[in-house]
Amino acid sequence: MIFGRLIDYLKVSAHQVARKRMRVFLTALGIAIGVAAVIGTVSLGEGVRYQAVEAIKEQSDLTLIEATADIRGGAIQFITPAKIDELAAIQHVEASSAVVREAYTTKRQTYLEVVGIDPGGIEGVIRPKFLRGGPLEPGSRQAVLGHDVAETLQRYEGVRFGDAVPILIRRYDANGMPVDEEVTFTLVGVLQERDDAFDQAMLVDRGVAQELRGDETAFDGVLVRVDHPDAVFGVVDDVKALGLTAKGAFQQIESVNQLMDVVVLILAFFAGVSLIVGVLMIVNTMVTSVFERTREIGITMAIGASPADVVYLILAECFYIGLIGGVLGNLLGVAFTGAINTFGKPFIIARLGDTFSTFAEGDIALITPEILATGMTIAIVLSLVSGLYPALKAAHLNPVTAIRTGV
Repeated sequence: MIFGRLIDYLKVSAHQVARKRMRVFLTALGIAIGVAAVIGTVSLGEGVRYQAVEAIKEQSDLTLIEATADIRGGAIQFITPAKIDELAAIQHVEASSAVVREAYTTKRQTYLEVVGIDPGGIEGVIRPKFLRGGPLEPGSRQAVLGHDVAETLQRYEGVRFGDAVPILIRRYDANGMPVDEEVTFTLVGVLQERDDAFDQAMLVDRGVAQELRGDETAFDGVLVRVDHPDAVFGVVDDVKALGLTAKGAFQQIESVNQLMDVVVLILAFFAGVSLIVGVLMIVNTMVTSVFERTREIGITMAIGASPADVVYLILAECFYIGLIGGVLGNLLGVAFTGAINTFGKPFIIARLGDTFSTFAEGDIALITPEILATGMTIAIVLSLVSGLYPALKAAHLNPVTAIRTGV
């Protein structure tokens, strides 16, 4: 019954729309331009976001996460053996290894960021590629240098692969005075360049690092290898649920997402101004239409139409305007996006610099079905909202007065 009446409203309103095709088209075009502007700006933002995230995935080891201690509820959540086991049991965690972090120096005062890790963890978690040499032997005072720190030591201190390197470890005596203890590590491997923190690190056996620290029970973090990039953020949530902090290349993606959310919101806000113009055009058109059809509306109500029927008839016309505007807006939005990809992409890439040269491989403005569906929804909803005032105005007409004074 209700569905049948709805069909009747749409049929009658379609006849009214067909009578004034040019007016309806121009009115729908007003809302279409606004929709196209929103689609264009949002697709540009989404395209830049997608390309930036893909660049991060290519240039960074996204599936490597480090879990560290955190403060929750005023209490420090330490890395304990129980936490290490819980991290290893998280779904999609392929491998994990506890680490300790220290700061050593060479005899010539070159700073060394030291990561103590289980030798098996180097292979299973860090997954190194060696420029020279190979992994550590368990329990030995051997070291593997990251690419950048190896170059620094070779250039300024003449340290080469296979050398025994004297390392100074800072201690404090009973009086609080600093005392440097000299320990020798043999350089057994140099990593290939990774473009991450391990390029600046010296890897040593975790047990040796803990022994030199004088505390074999404390851990500074746990390196976690996730089995697939798409599972990274789920694992991060699980790490945080254990009361720990998660660090890794995924933070770059979070930063990009936060930045692009703000950019898209600002661009969409300014594009939304044109939607306001479209809304005002619909209100003006429908108010004019009600005025022109005052007599017709009066006769309709006199022969039995209720105020609700009048409201539904007016809103049905607005629905058609929104539908047409949504279709036109999507078509214009697709054309606008195509123009950005064809003519705007070279300019945008030139302004962003070499860091974002990978953007040239794909579209910098990305349209998705969700964006098009949103554009259509915006057009229809705004059209219906715009028609509420004219519809209520028409519904409150006195039939007798409308017939006498109508045009």
